Amino acid sequence: MHLRLVPALTAVLALGLTLGLSACATTVAGSPVAAAGGSTGDKTASGKPSSTKTSSPKASTKESSPKTSNAEKPAGDVKIKTKKKTEGYEDCDILTPEEVATAVGAKKGGEKGCVQSTEDPFAVILFMVTFAEYEGEARSIEVGGNTAYEVKEKGGDCTVLVMLTDDPDEITPAFQATVTPIDEIDPCQIALKLATKAFEKIPNA
Repeated sequence: MHLRLVPALTAVLALGLTLGLSACATTVAGSPVAAAGGSTGDKTASGKPSSTKTSSPKASTKESSPKTSNAEKPAGDVKIKTKKKTEGYEDCDILTPEEVATAVGAKKGGEKGCVQSTEDPFAVILFMVTFAEYEGEARSIEVGGNTAYEVKEKGGDCTVLVMLTDDPDEITPAFQATVTPIDEIDPCQIALKLATKAFEKIPNA
């Protein structure tokens, strides 16, 4: 099942928060983007088999994933100081509710999963191992010495995308942390905290 991360995601996640629900989102995958210049492109969130998969070859996964219609593939080098594994662990277990609540500065966290919510302040958090593609204006930064991108999206969401590897054969070479603010918070600062914490926890390759 495939899903595109567009502003509608904000409404869906916000509704889930209001109803007190949380669930594990499917992981996403893609190709490296340029480290310099913060070029724009399309971000596609599409379901991929669990990172712990052993039977599905990457070729078949790539063939089953639809390509974005206008996906821009900027040229350039990706800086990788520490190469991280992109599979062999469960994406939705990378960040605990306690770690998410701490990053947000919230008094109460939600349930474990790739989509989590917090209360006081209210926010919805999405994280996963994903395609290295994004939609919107991106600012090139670094996390743990690796190329990363801060992307401010329509509706107030903010995403930090960290490159885990520069291996061209990897379908899911990046980790994504997206923060949808319900209350008045700085989503980009929180997304950076979450991406940094996750990067520290993901095993080195």
